[in-house]
Amino acid sequence: MTGAGGATAAVAGALVAFHALLALGAPLAGAALGGAAWLGVARVAGAPAALASAISLALCVLLYALVLGATALDESIYARPHERFAAWKAEDGHRAYAQDVSVRMRIRQGDLQSLTREAIAEPRDVRFQTDAAGFRNADGYRGQRFVALGDSFVAGVGTSQESLLTEQLSRDHGIDAYNLGFPGGISDYERFLAGFRRRHRGEARVLLFLFEGNDFPERVHPPPDPLGPGAWLRRYPRAFSELPTSRVTRVLFARARRRREIDRGERVRVETLAGRKLAFFEPYVRASRRASLEPMHVFDAAFARLAPEVAHAFLIPTKYRVYHALLDPAERLPE
Repeated sequence: MTGAGGATAAVAGALVAFHALLALGAPLAGAALGGAAWLGVARVAGAPAALASAISLALCVLLYALVLGATALDESIYARPHERFAAWKAEDGHRAYAQDVSVRMRIRQGDLQSLTREAIAEPRDVRFQTDAAGFRNADGYRGQRFVALGDSFVAGVGTSQESLLTEQLSRDHGIDAYNLGFPGGISDYERFLAGFRRRHRGEARVLLFLFEGNDFPERVHPPPDPLGPGAWLRRYPRAFSELPTSRVTRVLFARARRRREIDRGERVRVETLAGRKLAFFEPYVRASRRASLEPMHVFDAAFARLAPEVAHAFLIPTKYRVYHALLDPAERLPE
């Protein structure tokens, strides 16, 4: 095949390969490089061969999807409901959970067990429920006076529904608050609240929860402009990232990366207190010990925009800060 026909076949092969790699879980840059590689194959082996091999790759991805569905591996691969049901919400421009989920799941271990060879697993049964907006509420917004806004502590990642912060506030303290939590940073919290305000015209005030470990990074970057140049390049791959083939592949690669971290032993510190093992995430230990932060203009600006909505702001300490006086009484952590 020569001339225009050959060029068309080569480009078609590159496009098929590009989309097959996206469906397989490759990042946008990796899929683009793969598509470009198919153009190189077309130059060496000919356009028909390149197109045929790209179609073969797409068929393999399709077979992969069928196997995942038939074996239910796409459901069982996830360690927690958080990974299984986290999804991109295009209408609100942020991630949240799939809507109207109600499941029970046996969780074999917490986050840190996957990063260490120390035996620290604590199996537990978890009930996981979301509302129509994709947040962990048994019902939709009912006119609650408060909205609890924050990351994994509010979302209750790895925690059963009855133990959520909002559930405890209601049950034990008579404070009825709507759960608006999902892992992220203060720019994400702004988007969570903006979506909530679009859906509900109430007077609910915000209970803002900020975690010492990761809500105050040394460098905070503004979120990308959803309408700015190149925005479509960020949106387009998300349609593929929610496919079972993509999700399962990314989970498997993440586990492979963790094995290297486990071997190096750099991510988790395990101490013994009163005869029990306590595990600490090393990046959060470092966050507890840093004496100062670099200027955080983006964080400050976002906090100022949220301030009129906030009734109370709460700072959540790291676990290391909670226990350090018992582990190392001589150490004085910076405030």
